[in-house]
Amino acid sequence: MTFHLSRLRRLLSVLGDPRTPKLPRLAVLLAVAYLISPIDAVPDFMVPVVGFLDDAVVLWLSLGWLFKSAPRPEGPTDATMEPSPPSERSAP
Repeated sequence: MTFHLSRLRRLLSVLGDPRTPKLPRLAVLLAVAYLISPIDAVPDFMVPVVGFLDDAVVLWLSLGWLFKSAPRPEGPTDATMEPSPPSERSAP
C-alpha cells in the first residue's frame, strides 16, 4: 500500500512541478480523460480484454513520457557525484 502511495505522491509532485514540460503533463491529463470517456477507440464492451488494454497502454505510455521528461531531484546522487580518484599504492 505504501508503495502505491509513494508513486501517487511522486506523480502529483511531477505534475505540480513547474519545471516539468507542459506537453507530457497534457498527455497524462488527456490519457485520464480517455480512460473515463465513454467514447473509445476499441469499445470495452465489444472486445473486453483488448478494450481495457488500449486504455491501459495509452495511460502507461503517457506516464512513461511524463516521468522521463520530469526534472531530476535536486541534490547529489550517486550518478552525478564525481568518482573518487584511485588510491595510489607504492610498489614494494
